[in-house]
Amino acid sequence: MSSTAGIVRVASVTVVAAALAVGATRVGGTLGLATAGERAGLPESSSVLVDEAALVCPGQQRLGAVGLRDVAGTLSVAAAAPESGVVTGVPAGGNGSVRLSLGASSTGLAQTASAGSLATAGVSTPEVVIAAASGALAPGLAATQVWRHTGDDDRGLALTPCQLPSSDVWLVGGGAGPSRTERVIVSNPGANAVAVSIDVLGRSGRIEGAADRSVAIAPLSRQVISLDAIAPDEVSPVVHVVATGGVVSAVLDDQWISGATGRGIDDSTRAAAPGTDLVVPGVDTADHVWLRLANPGDTEALAQVRLLGAKGVEQPAGLRAVRVPAGSTLDVPVVASSASGLGIRSDQPLVAGAWAERRAKTADQMGDFAWTPATPPILGVAGVLLPGLDGSTKRLLLTAGSASSTVSVRLGGSGVPKVSTVTVAPDSTAVVDAGGATAVWVVPVSGTVRAAVSVAGQDAGVPYYSVAPLVDAPVRALSVPVRQVRN
Repeated sequence: MSSTAGIVRVASVTVVAAALAVGATRVGGTLGLATAGERAGLPESSSVLVDEAALVCPGQQRLGAVGLRDVAGTLSVAAAAPESGVVTGVPAGGNGSVRLSLGASSTGLAQTASAGSLATAGVSTPEVVIAAASGALAPGLAATQVWRHTGDDDRGLALTPCQLPSSDVWLVGGGAGPSRTERVIVSNPGANAVAVSIDVLGRSGRIEGAADRSVAIAPLSRQVISLDAIAPDEVSPVVHVVATGGVVSAVLDDQWISGATGRGIDDSTRAAAPGTDLVVPGVDTADHVWLRLANPGDTEALAQVRLLGAKGVEQPAGLRAVRVPAGSTLDVPVVASSASGLGIRSDQPLVAGAWAERRAKTADQMGDFAWTPATPPILGVAGVLLPGLDGSTKRLLLTAGSASSTVSVRLGGSGVPKVSTVTVAPDSTAVVDAGGATAVWVVPVSGTVRAAVSVAGQDAGVPYYSVAPLVDAPVRALSVPVRQVRN
C-alpha cells in the first residue's frame, strides 16, 4: 500500500437542511482545505441562509395531454418572499429578486425585488412554471398557482402550492365514476433529462404493470400522464412517483363530471412519506368527507383515526380500529361537524389524504371538492399566496400536536400586514379568518403545528372550494467543514 493510503481530501460541504431539496436551493460560500492532521483553522458547522431557491408549479394542468380533452382555465401564478422580520437573520432591505419564468423557453413572466411584494403572472400555455429567488429574497420563498373555470360543467377551483422537487412523491387522489379523469403532471426543473416510474396502489392491491412504466421527462419540461390509462376504473388510487437521475415535482389533477353534473376539480400535491403517526390538516366543514389510507407494505395495518377539532380529540367508534390490507388502499367516511385535522396512528407505515366536497342545495347539486394530503409539521416558515380570489372566504386552519403550540401568523395584503400570535391547544384545530389577505405566513414559536388554507365561495350559486396545505419553505442549509485526515 502506498504511503498516501489513508489520506482523505475533503472540504467544507453544504448539506441541505429540512424543507430543502438538492437542485432547488444553493448556498454561497468558499472552499477551504485543512492540511493533514490539522485541528484548527476551519470553522465549526453552521446553519446558513440559502441565497438561491426555486419552486416548481405545474402550469395549466388540463392542457397538453395526448388523447385527453383540453380544459382551459384562468391560471394565475404568484411568488413572493416574506416581509421583513418573518425569517430570522434576513437583513431588511437586502438585495435580491423573485421571478417567474416558463420552462424550456425560460421566458420571463414577472419579477419583483422587494420582500412581501408578489410577482404575479397569467399562464395560458401547457408549460411548467419555475418560481425562483436570489439573494436576501431566497429564504422563505413561497409560490402558488390558482386555476379557475366558471360557467359550465368544467367549473371549479384548484389552489396549488408550488413545490420543492423530490425524487420520491406520493399522491393521494382520484377515483372512479362517470367522466372522472385524473392526470398526473410530472415536471422536471433540472438541466438534465429524468426518468420516472409510476406505481399505483388500489383497493384490491397494486395495479399490475403500472410500476413497469417508465417516462422520460426532458429538461425544464413536464409530462401529463393519464391515470385512467394506467389504472382504469380504480376507485381509490394512490400514486407513487419515483425519479431516477434527478428530482421532479408531481401533482395529481382530478376532475369529475357525473353525467351532466359538474362535481368539481382539484390538485392533490405531495403527501407526507409513509409513517405511523400522520396528520391531515385543513379538513374544513363540508357536505361529505372521506379519508383515504394507503398501505405500501407487505403486512396488514391496523390504524386509529381521530378528529382533532376545536374542542380537542374526538374518537368516532367506527374509526377506532381501521384495517388497511397490505399493498392496498381504503376509503373511510368521516363526519366532521367543524374544522378539524385528522390524526392517524397505525402499527404499519401509511400514506394518507382527505377528500371533502361541497354541493349546491339545488336539484342539480353541482359543486366542488378539495384534496388535502397528510403533511409533516412546519419547522421554520411556511406560506401560501392567494392572488385573484377577491370575494372568497379564506380560512387558515392550524392543528397542534400532542402538546400546546404557539405560532406567529402574518396576513399580507394591500395595506399593513396583520400579525397575530395564535395558541392552539393539544390535539386540536384553531381557525384564523384570513379575510382579504393575498399572502398567509406561518412561523412556529413553540410546539408542533400543521396548517392549511381553505378558500371557498360561490359562482352563480354553485360552490367552489379548494384547500392548500402549508409546508416548509426553503430557508436554511447546514454548512459542515470536513478536514483532511492522514492515518
